[in-house]
Amino acid sequence: MKFHFLHFIVLLLLTLSCSDQKKTNSISIDVLGEVRPDSIQLLNYNHSEAITLKGSDTPFQFKQTQPVNDAFKINIYKDGNVLSKKVFLDGNDISITGKLTSDEFIIDTVLNSDVYYKQIAFYSTIDSLKASTINDSIINSILLKQIEANINHPLSFEISEYYIEKNKNHKSKLQPLKLILDQQSKDLKTHALSVHRALNDLLKEEHLDLSQFQFYDKQGSISKVDLSHNGDYLVDFWFVQCPPCVRDHKKIAKYLDTLKDNNTELVGISIDTVEEKWLDYLDTNDYNWQNYRELREGNDLVDAMNVWEFPTYILIENKGTVKTKFYSFEEIANYFK
Repeated sequence: MKFHFLHFIVLLLLTLSCSDQKKTNSISIDVLGEVRPDSIQLLNYNHSEAITLKGSDTPFQFKQTQPVNDAFKINIYKDGNVLSKKVFLDGNDISITGKLTSDEFIIDTVLNSDVYYKQIAFYSTIDSLKASTINDSIINSILLKQIEANINHPLSFEISEYYIEKNKNHKSKLQPLKLILDQQSKDLKTHALSVHRALNDLLKEEHLDLSQFQFYDKQGSISKVDLSHNGDYLVDFWFVQCPPCVRDHKKIAKYLDTLKDNNTELVGISIDTVEEKWLDYLDTNDYNWQNYRELREGNDLVDAMNVWEFPTYILIENKGTVKTKFYSFEEIANYFK
């Protein structure tokens, strides 16, 4: 019995030893074809750990001091030029095979790293979405699901960057992303590629004190916005010769009851400089919500809020906290749903 027990322990230790030897933090890069590199550098984005190997014989074997669960840049040097490739990797004994052309390193196969193919799938998804006519909210939903699926890997930041760029002016659409990324570990939140700081900056609280600004009212007098309403205000920045503004106003005119049901009052702020055109537009269409026109004397609300895209809608609480921004009627309708 003792012999068999000791024999079992020896076999177990040998098995564990073999397993440990097989699972190493290594990345192998094999360049196939006639064009050979002068050297290859592998750079870890997060740890700034760069390993450079010289020679034309491949594969190049890179031993890693950190677990391979990160983002890397492959720099391939040839005749004084450098070709770079950004890759996301995870796993052990990773093997990368590719071909070097005059202007690109084309990766053909990556073994033992599932996240690399998730990266490729993401890029493919982006290309497909750009070519499609899918509703914007569906696109955001697809991106958020991909971020959540890769929440424990820096690939989530690559997808998040695209999502943030797409929605950077839409605070209400950035909140779901923050809820997902808040689940990440401290190490990931402080990663070199982390988007947490940029996201928090975009979501930082803004205030808009409408009482500090003056406008022309419909009687031509200089006045301030009537802030007697005990609820939210939806401030609409627009001008008469703005086609999307005009289209939105037709929809908004039928939506006033919904705004009222949500305790929200509409305030129009026009940048028009010709009073007659502005008044004629409002009177002809019977737009009787609060409407004002900027003075254009250097202390305008449109400048203070850095509004350059029209229409722009800013939803603010009665006390002045900016809740979110919209850039179309459809976004307003989706928000109040």
